[in-house]
Amino acid sequence: MTQIGFYILPIIMLYSIFQLFSSAENKVKLQRDFIVFALVWTAYTLAMSFSGVLNDTSLPPRAPVFIIIPSFIIIFIVTGRKQFKQLIPKLSQPRLVYIQSFRIIVELLIYGAFVDGKFPQRVTFEGLNFDILMGIMAIPAGYLIQMGVMKRKGILAWNILGLTVLTLTGYAFISSFYFSDFTIISGEIALTQTPYVLLPAILLPIAIFYHVVSIRHSLMVK
Repeated sequence: MTQIGFYILPIIMLYSIFQLFSSAENKVKLQRDFIVFALVWTAYTLAMSFSGVLNDTSLPPRAPVFIIIPSFIIIFIVTGRKQFKQLIPKLSQPRLVYIQSFRIIVELLIYGAFVDGKFPQRVTFEGLNFDILMGIMAIPAGYLIQMGVMKRKGILAWNILGLTVLTLTGYAFISSFYFSDFTIISGEIALTQTPYVLLPAILLPIAIFYHVVSIRHSLMVK
């Protein structure tokens, strides 16, 4: 059941981004380009996973170098493009925050992977991963923005906090799989295997994406 969730949730979240482009004037082109990119990126990720390249535990850690860092660079390039900047003011700020509640499901999947023996306890909400709190906080934060109570400074603070928590979560994963005895004990790096590799390749970047877009929105819209 946990493995199925790691397949289904990325599809749902990619579709949520696809829907964002429906507000753009050239939505057909943007949606088409996004579909192509999503397919290419997913194929690349799966190819890297099946090839075994990511399983190399020597430094530098392969998953961050070949998956996480490139996805971050792509996010900042895409959201900084003129076409996307024109779309940002048309987006709903509350929606950009509400959507982060998907991280509750992500954390439950991570815990399920721990129960299955694929992830160490350290990367769950029982360890160093506090990201479930951001998922829970997204609901009241989105409501406060919708009601006009939370303004620009509050939105920026919430997003910065969210990015900070994601950084801590990333540290928990990288240190657990590459700098601990967990891999030796378990005999595998489940994080780089399908479907778990979709966590750093798609779900983490999507959380970053919505934070970046929300920040850009708050800076552009008064």
